[in-house]
Amino acid sequence: MTDKELKDMDETTSMDTTAAAESAAETTVDVNEAVDDVLLSDADELPFDLDFYDDADATDVATDVIGTDDGDRDGNVDNSNVVDEDTDDVDDETTKVDTASAPAPADGGADVVAANADHVNAMLSLATPRESTDDDSSPDYIETPRSASSATAVSTHIDREVKVGDEDLNLLRAYPTLSLHDVTYRNRKTGRTPVEHLTCAFEAGTVSAILVPDGDDMARTAMVGLLSGLLMPESGHLMNRSAEYLSIEPLELRGHRIGLVPQRFAVRGDLSPVRNLVYAMDASNRNFLKPKPVLARELLLASGLDETLLDNRVDSLNEVDRRRVAIARAVCCEAEIMVLDEPLDGLEDGERDTIMELLRGIAHGDPKRCVVVVTQDAAVAESADQTVTL
Repeated sequence: MTDKELKDMDETTSMDTTAAAESAAETTVDVNEAVDDVLLSDADELPFDLDFYDDADATDVATDVIGTDDGDRDGNVDNSNVVDEDTDDVDDETTKVDTASAPAPADGGADVVAANADHVNAMLSLATPRESTDDDSSPDYIETPRSASSATAVSTHIDREVKVGDEDLNLLRAYPTLSLHDVTYRNRKTGRTPVEHLTCAFEAGTVSAILVPDGDDMARTAMVGLLSGLLMPESGHLMNRSAEYLSIEPLELRGHRIGLVPQRFAVRGDLSPVRNLVYAMDASNRNFLKPKPVLARELLLASGLDETLLDNRVDSLNEVDRRRVAIARAVCCEAEIMVLDEPLDGLEDGERDTIMELLRGIAHGDPKRCVVVVTQDAAVAESADQTVTL
């Protein structure tokens, strides 16, 4: 090979080496710029929480977002195979082969950038979708902190994914103890409809009142009959939790689930208070953990009846004590629903307060029991926790 040919070969090698070095330098700048773009961007736009990292771990942030693949932690491309542009030693055939392959690192750098872009896109895909808003300028994704790993955060994320709203949460709540859905009752003898399309619900642990028009005894009697299961509606549904009245056996409904205190025949006057409760327990066909007379005495004392009156005939008691016995008798079978027909009618002011406090104690003291008073007295309705006007 002549000196001229050797000189031309040397110049060609230098040009190729320079181009390879410039390409590698551009690749390094592109990767570093990508890191700077992430680190200098607004924190609200990041798919992770910067507070999760220490100040000294900025390199770790870049590593998590940009990735390193086969390069170093700074994202720089290894240029060890690039021949220095000032090299004048081209003495053998091996050097010529290595020099000819010098542009390869530039292609490798492009692969690193592409891999880093895929890494960032994968992280963005893990962000939580933001709920749709009227503002089109709001971002499609919101921040998901790495530290949010508690059960609450997981459940919140699931609720957001399946779009659980307030209406769905209401459906997940327990059924009310007593509820009426579009209930209509018509008296077949008179053809009148005292209850029409009534919808209401009564929760356990509360004293509720249904206020009927003053002097409308038919409406009052109809409501007491419907709530106690003695009357069935013409249309609509009466429910004890998730069970409809019609689907419950009559003995189960009126002997176990509902305690009724009517105005008349609430107790037997020829029996003692204890015998009245034992009589009701026997009729309910229930099993009790304690002997029935013992349980009857405990309930009567809890209702405020004096111990000296437990074995007296009920017809010898005053009106307030008879009401106490009637209420204890309605409770003795552990009924979830207590229905009372004008329980304060005919009592003096102090006596009314005494009976009302007894009803509140029964409802508020047992989270499984609700008390419903049917009344025409607006004052009684105002003293209840909830009032439904017919």
